[in-house]
Amino acid sequence: MGKLRIRENIKFYLALSFSLLLPFSGFAASVQVPSMGINSISEAMMKTRVGDTVWVDNGVYREKVLIAPGVTLIARSLFKAVIDGGGRGTVVTMGKNSTISGFEIRNGTIGIFSNSSGNSITSCRIIKNWQTGIIIVRHLPKIEDNIIAFNRGSGIQGWDVRSTNATINHNSIAYNGNHGVAVGGSSEFIIENNVVAFNERFGLKILSDAERIQVSNNNFYRNLFSPKPIPSGNFSFDPAFISPRTIMNFKSDPAHCCKAKGTDNEELGARLTY
Repeated sequence: MGKLRIRENIKFYLALSFSLLLPFSGFAASVQVPSMGINSISEAMMKTRVGDTVWVDNGVYREKVLIAPGVTLIARSLFKAVIDGGGRGTVVTMGKNSTISGFEIRNGTIGIFSNSSGNSITSCRIIKNWQTGIIIVRHLPKIEDNIIAFNRGSGIQGWDVRSTNATINHNSIAYNGNHGVAVGGSSEFIIENNVVAFNERFGLKILSDAERIQVSNNNFYRNLFSPKPIPSGNFSFDPAFISPRTIMNFKSDPAHCCKAKGTDNEELGARLTY
């Protein structure tokens, strides 16, 4: 009986040790919003760990969201899950190595704030924020295939931004109340294949100490100010957006738009299917 009890105790402690290791073992999980006990994105984030994915159903989520480090936040249907900031504050703040994709982000002071490495902002519609659509500091996130429009400040604003592999690539940045893209500090990264049009100040504002930015194959059109010629290797033609104001469709009308291609031989601006 003594030996049997010892064997059972050993099995118990091995099982207990294994269960304690599970939260740190690297197994990724999916969290659904809404689901049992989870009614908001913020509640879901409290239950995540590095490597998890949070899937969000259609609806308007009136909250400020902090994406936990290493977590991916995805809308199940393009632009059908809306994060509404309620008119003030930063709507989405990104932790290190986090991702957001597919959302409409609106009605905050700032749409998205990112100052950590390894982040990704893709296929989002960032609109109608009281100041800037996206603010980036130090580390450039992957900013790709987004619509950044009708913000009262600049579309994208960055300071001391550097990157080894991320770019600002294939976005439609239009109708913002200040600059399309404004960059200062000691910044060095690539801006390519974007449409930057109809912004109320400069399409691209680069302060003197940030002139190591590479700008190629973008379409800068009808921004209010243009202090010098369009940088070599870029374009200026009417993007012929199909219906930007009424249904937020920033695809180019093929009957009225030029067929200039980006560095990857794809059409300029956000590559989205509506």
